Order: sequence, then C-alpha cells, then structure tokens
Amino acid sequence: MSKVMTLGDGFSKRKELQSEFMTWINRLRLSGMETTTYRVEDINDKEDKALPGSLKKFTRIYSVEECLEKLKQILKEDRELALRISLTNQQAKATMIDLEGKEVELTIPELIVLKNEISPKLEEIERNIPTRAKGVEILEDDDDHIKWREIQVVKEKEREITDKGFQRDIIKIKGYNMKEYMDYGYTERSLCDRTDAIRAWQTRLKEAINEANKTPLVNLGA
Repeated sequence: MSKVMTLGDGFSKRKELQSEFMTWINRLRLSGMETTTYRVEDINDKEDKALPGSLKKFTRIYSVEECLEKLKQILKEDRELALRISLTNQQAKATMIDLEGKEVELTIPELIVLKNEISPKLEEIERNIPTRAKGVEILEDDDDHIKWREIQVVKEKEREITDKGFQRDIIKIKGYNMKEYMDYGYTERSLCDRTDAIRAWQTRLKEAINEANKTPLVNLGA
C-alpha cells in the first residue's frame, strides 16, 4: 500500500521537481553539440593525422529530444502537483492560540500570511518600541512615564595673580545646562514579556503549519 501524500510531502516534492527541472535544462543546453579538438601540422590535415595525445572528443549524453521529453514530463507532474496543493490549501486547517489568547481555526493561506508577512512586522515593531532610561535622576515617576534630567556643568577657565605675583589658571563654574525628559518608554521587563509572548506565538504558528501540512493531498478527479 503506497503512502498517502500529504500537503507537506507535496511541497517537498515540488522542490525536488524544481531541482530536477534545472538539471535537465542544463542537459538541454549541452544536447545540441558534440566537439572534437586536435592538433595537426598542416591546416588541411584531418582528424586521422592528429598529433599523438592531442585528440579530444566531447560527446553529448542526451539528445535534444530526450531532454525535451523529460522536461515535458516534469512540467506535467509539477502542474498536477501544484493544482493538488492549491485545492488542498482551500481545505486544510489548523487550530492555534493567537496573541490575544483565543483559539482560532486558520487555513493554510492564513497561516502562511501570518508566518511570512505578519510575524516579521511584529518583530520590527518590538525592536522599535522605546526603552525607558535606567540609572538616571528621576524627578517624577508615574504609571505611564518618568521624568528625568541631565545636568551639564558649564565651566570657564580664568587666570589670576597669586599673592606672590605668579599667574595661575583656575576653573570656575559659570552655571548648569539642564535637559529634562518626559520618558514614555516601556520598562525592560515589559519589553521582555512582550518578546516572550511573540516567540511563543511564533512557535505555536510553526506547529499549526506543521499540523496543517499533514492534510492528505486532494486527488484530481476525486
């Protein structure tokens, strides 16, 4: 009894067919020419007068017709397999827990969109959420923000004469440049919690795709 081909098997088989297709394309390129090279003493000499060790022949392995026929078979199999995958995609579903904690039932196209389109964008969002500053002088601490400041001392060098008539340079503080921030960034812990939640969702998504890929392929004409 032959093994039932699943959706995942179908994807793997199509990759094999793509590789096989390129192999036979390369053979097709080489199928139209056979080459003989040799060295002679006179330009009118033929192959039978080739100098010893100079004769080399490059023969084709497959004919043009053989390559075209094989490529035709590959295309036929790939077309039928692609159609079976497309029809199966309309039926294959898997359940998973989404980011809101709800159980949802999703089709293969929906799962693929989440994996290839939404997941990378969620990661991009997380990378760009502002992080709340640490190790700063906090002036105000509220639920959604903190207020903190930076202080830059403004110094100026002055020259003065000592009691003994010597010159010396002294640094005097002329003021302070103050820079205050209203910081609405997320705490490090909350960002870690968000990242963990997304990674767990990505794992569930992968498992759901694997489960959906176990769906048997639709048989054409069934």
